[in-house]
Amino acid sequence: MILAVIDDVRTDLKPLKEALSRIEVISWVENMTLLESFDKLAILSPAKPIVQPDIVLISFENNIEAYEVTLAIKSDGKYTDTVVISYHNSDDNDIIKAMQETGCLDYVKDFSDKTEIYARLRTAVALRQEIISRRTREKEIEENNRKLEDISNIDGLTGILSKRYFSFKLEEEISRAIRTKSAISLLRIDITDFRDYNAKYGFLEGDKVLRRISSALKKSAKRPGDLLARIGGNSFALFLPSTDLKGAEFIAKTVVKHINNLAIEHETEYGSFLGVHVGGMSVTPEVTDDASGLLNMISDITAECTAGIGEEKNFFCIRAE
Repeated sequence: MILAVIDDVRTDLKPLKEALSRIEVISWVENMTLLESFDKLAILSPAKPIVQPDIVLISFENNIEAYEVTLAIKSDGKYTDTVVISYHNSDDNDIIKAMQETGCLDYVKDFSDKTEIYARLRTAVALRQEIISRRTREKEIEENNRKLEDISNIDGLTGILSKRYFSFKLEEEISRAIRTKSAISLLRIDITDFRDYNAKYGFLEGDKVLRRISSALKKSAKRPGDLLARIGGNSFALFLPSTDLKGAEFIAKTVVKHINNLAIEHETEYGSFLGVHVGGMSVTPEVTDDASGLLNMISDITAECTAGIGEEKNFFCIRAE
């Protein structure tokens, strides 16, 4: 730990040194005047401190200036967890009250008494260690919570977004599109006859296929804002911000191309390889639109898989050949 001693009157520090000889965790002592403390500690400044102490000992012999410096330290976010102890060789109740008002943890009445100094510092060290331990636990909890959140946001098999998190993000994007009055597009990609593939080759092979297809789909979700998710056993969704119907159709065709390039063997009525069918739609959302409604709409479109884009239509469907 680092101890900073702020003192304008050159108090005899011999008792302090003797007390510190019994406190091994304080490895560095930095002495400074009240004026120097603003530069060395970068008090109320965005600059990086030359030294950032765990414990501050500040002399109240120069009462008014010390009061102001202590208040500044306690109001600086860098020193929220810094333990401050004041000292003054006096029993003056007004000075003691002033030291307490600044938020000092404790005060030393007799700075020539090494036993008193030792007792106060030992208490300060214990508190600082507890603060450090608590902050460490809080960071660990935050990190664990973040990991749990990441796990719940990601589909465990494919490593892309989960349906739950995709729906949450889709709501955000719909709200943004309503504000900006911009078009958004949504693709749903279903693996054709995937149940038959699982029945023929087994679920382990089926899982491998899901991972391969999700990797291929990532190639079509490269723009900032594109969202790719697994929303069902054999179903994926791709959200495309600021994209009209023709743009969505272009992306859909690249999706089909990437899947065809995988050449996953599987004899069906449609050919010799496992394929997909892609439903797409584009809308400029209204305030009544929500994620659930759009997902239901794209599900119906993909299920019917009606080919072509008519002038009055805002959807399309493409089946891999």
